[in-house]
Amino acid sequence: MVDQKIETYNILDFQKDIWERIRKISTSNKVGSAYLFYGPPGCGKEATAIKFSQMLNCEISKGDICGDCPSCMRAGKLQHENIKLIFPMPTPKKNAEDTYQGIDKKSLDFITQQIQEKSMNLFHKIRIPMANRILIQSIRELRKSLYLKGDSRGRKVVLVFDAHLLSVGQGEAANAFLKLLEEPPSKTTIVLVTDHIELLLPTIISRCQRIGFPCLENPNITSWFQSKLVQERDIPFLVGLSRGNLHNAQFFISQSKVELEDLIKNLVETTTNDNPEKWRKFIQDYSRLSKQKRDDFEYHFMLLRIWYQSVNRLKNNLNDPLHDTSLIHGMKKFINAHPFAELLSIVSDLEDTVRAISMNLYMPLVLTNLLLETQNNLKQ
Repeated sequence: MVDQKIETYNILDFQKDIWERIRKISTSNKVGSAYLFYGPPGCGKEATAIKFSQMLNCEISKGDICGDCPSCMRAGKLQHENIKLIFPMPTPKKNAEDTYQGIDKKSLDFITQQIQEKSMNLFHKIRIPMANRILIQSIRELRKSLYLKGDSRGRKVVLVFDAHLLSVGQGEAANAFLKLLEEPPSKTTIVLVTDHIELLLPTIISRCQRIGFPCLENPNITSWFQSKLVQERDIPFLVGLSRGNLHNAQFFISQSKVELEDLIKNLVETTTNDNPEKWRKFIQDYSRLSKQKRDDFEYHFMLLRIWYQSVNRLKNNLNDPLHDTSLIHGMKKFINAHPFAELLSIVSDLEDTVRAISMNLYMPLVLTNLLLETQNNLKQ
């Protein structure tokens, strides 16, 4: 299983160039009112944003994090009065004015647990069931809190995770947030974090200083697996699957290599063979999984997407870490059976299928269309 604490040195070492840039910003006396951290999933954007907020409120070190002062201690636990977290929440009851109005104690306890887990493991992804957008209520509450007079020390920092979900629905939250960016309170810095910059309103993007994050390099992922005492012979396989994404790595480390291989083989077999009984079970199982365990749904489809990407690279004589693993035999067999398959179209369809959850689409129909389109793309 994954150790629930990732050491600070890992976080800062993974994106050294970006962290150095942020340190210079904090010491320049020209800290901006709004930043946009964007890039692929699992590359340390949220972790860096949290460390940035901690640094801006450190009582001892300027341009650094002492980790020992009361401010750093509170910020490290995500309990600092100057740091506000905004993330997707379930849709509240009609006419609710409060983000948490109508949420039962069990759900509130789960949200608290997610925030605590984030403070322990900055690469943990906060996931609230049925939460697929950032609420207008959250933005209204934020505006009120930012304009209240608070402690004159430090700087108020707003961290907006999954910022692209501001635009879901009728865009009320995005428009309200835009007003906040246009008239930011003094001594306040807003950091938007997103995997999908293309889904943000152009007017929001234009009001932020943009900092792009690259994927983590394979040596970073390798060293992380080594720090978790993973057997050396399994590391190349896990690194190949992780694709520079530490979220992926954390999921894979909780599975055995055999389990992952079997899961990939079963998914490939089901989606490439037009067996009505297997299709029926696939649609039922994954429609249920999309509601009950969204993370597992996304990781399963991500595995399938990575496999098809690796097959496409093999077909085009391009190197890929998975080509040095036991999966290579199945890939060669697939290419021989489907020499004209439109592999990148299949990859795109898999990405659309995962995205459909956030759009509240009817998953049995989405999954049926995926299977039919896959068959069409195999016969091209």
